[in-house]
Amino acid sequence: MIERRSICQGGGGWDTKAGLEEPVPKSPAGPVSLSDARALPGLRLVVIQGVPSPWSQAAKAILRVKGIDYTLVHRLPSDPKGALEEWTGQSSFPAAMYEDERPRTGWAEILLLAERLAPAPPLVPSDPEQRAFFFGLCHEVCGEMGLGWCRRLESVSAGLARTPPDPIAVWLGNKYGHSPETAALAPGRVRDVLGLLAELLAASQARGGRFLLGAELGALDLYWATFCNLIAPLPPAQLSLPDAMRPIFVHPDPAIHELLEKTGLLAHRDRIYEQFLELPVVL
Repeated sequence: MIERRSICQGGGGWDTKAGLEEPVPKSPAGPVSLSDARALPGLRLVVIQGVPSPWSQAAKAILRVKGIDYTLVHRLPSDPKGALEEWTGQSSFPAAMYEDERPRTGWAEILLLAERLAPAPPLVPSDPEQRAFFFGLCHEVCGEMGLGWCRRLESVSAGLARTPPDPIAVWLGNKYGHSPETAALAPGRVRDVLGLLAELLAASQARGGRFLLGAELGALDLYWATFCNLIAPLPPAQLSLPDAMRPIFVHPDPAIHELLEKTGLLAHRDRIYEQFLELPVVL
């Protein structure tokens, strides 16, 4: 049972019941190529194109909620081979590039940069104990062997089971540490994290909260909304995917979908998108 007290940022969060002024969501400039983005000032966010990667979508969601101006960057055919690695020092998405500062490529780095650039509305608790609890929860969704990571391992396992193995699954498995041991752990981790989120939502609602950690919108709500698309994607009218791709993002276990419905986690995802994020989703 989660007995941690409500994590409310206090003053400046998006508490719609309190009538607080909300920043106006802004559409980013772009998209532009990696090559063109390097010469631009300000914040540039490099995301994967055409795929609902929750790490990329969550970064966009945070910037949207905070009303931060940025330029959207895609790797385009005009970019030379290795352009992403040369600029960001790594080969994954997303990457937040602010002025001449170091690249931010991890979910926590990107969130903290956004908090610095636009302190209001706060998406991270100010209290140290609450903040430590909050970041632990976010890791369970976004971090290594968290919800998103383990759903990716489950998809890799399905691709490797084909004859012949799916080449994308082979590549992803090599990059993200797929092994018999991690593959065995992944389904249980997915269930555990979903159970934790369901408990958090129930505890918050019992206290009169409307979000996962209390009365105000936090980054954990945005992470859940975007990462839920790895389990139960938004409907086609809101998230357009090729017919061959959509099944990859649907969890194969009916019990998982029943859990999302019964606990209200799916309804919570839908409400976050409807009230705070862009629909239809732009990939």
